[in-house]
Amino acid sequence: MTDKQEVTSANNLETKQSDEHSVSMTELSNNNPQLGLKTNAKQIDVKPYDLAIKHNVIPERLMALEIVNERFARQFRIGLFNLLRRNTDVITAPIESQTFNEFSQNSSTTQLNLVHLNPLRGTCLFALSPELVFIVVDTLFGGEGRFNRIDELEGREFTHTEQQIIKRVLELALNIYQTAWADIYPIETEYVRSEMHSKFTNITSSPEDIVLTSSFTIEVGQFKAKFCICIPYAMVEPIKEVLVTPPIEQQPYQDDKAWLSTLTSGIKRSTIELVANFAEIETTINKLLALKVNDVLIIDKPTMLDVTVGGVPVLKGLYGKVNKQYAIQVEQVINPVLEQLNEEILND
Repeated sequence: MTDKQEVTSANNLETKQSDEHSVSMTELSNNNPQLGLKTNAKQIDVKPYDLAIKHNVIPERLMALEIVNERFARQFRIGLFNLLRRNTDVITAPIESQTFNEFSQNSSTTQLNLVHLNPLRGTCLFALSPELVFIVVDTLFGGEGRFNRIDELEGREFTHTEQQIIKRVLELALNIYQTAWADIYPIETEYVRSEMHSKFTNITSSPEDIVLTSSFTIEVGQFKAKFCICIPYAMVEPIKEVLVTPPIEQQPYQDDKAWLSTLTSGIKRSTIELVANFAEIETTINKLLALKVNDVLIIDKPTMLDVTVGGVPVLKGLYGKVNKQYAIQVEQVINPVLEQLNEEILND
């Protein structure tokens, strides 16, 4: 066989193997449609992923921000009670990370207030739901907090009176929120302006930027309303380490000393019962059962009396009369705590 014939045979063999492989794959695909390389279902499930956008996944838990929200909820409840003179409750929800576009869709009917948290760069939102505004208005004017259906009021602007009440509630919230941050990262809240639509706020450079939403449910009687604080993640990212590991609260020594002084003063004013055991008689059950009226029990006259408090000996003293009343003259202090308190009283 010549070299030319050998090359021709090799090419024919490769072509035959390739055709057999193609036929086998075609048969396999026909028998198992699920093994097809392209399916409509897979094409529908595919979503574009832009690496240039920060997606709403924050791996760290922002514990300090949770502490701020808890403090804010407690103090805001007290502030609303002082304003409305009605029992209120403020319930904190977990912090939610979402895109600003998602937040805008959920706050389409919310009164939005732009606020600076100096020295942090950027702007956050304090969002008051219409229900909260109408509950406060109705309560301040003597009502029970009732309001009409929100869908009937949608589209209209707040009246001058409602805007003034919103301003009072917002000032209260800003002052309390600033205080809640005091020992974590001192900030100063600054009101900028109000908007009714989130598209006019522009607190993020892109609708897909991450925001941290802290939601609160406010209950006034049987009526509920929403209040939330929306902070761009880029705004607090420079202090992320502070938010992840909040500083440990340390009370100054002066506070401990004042607390100890108050406790000591309260103990000194406590009312107790002193019991002086005048005599003890040892007897048997037979003699005790044989006792009758007018029987006489012989006792030894004690020289010293033991004075107890709750069964614990504290004093020894002599008994007698002063101004026609029985009395005890203290001869010995048994309890060292009483001796210390007595010395403090003498020094004072």
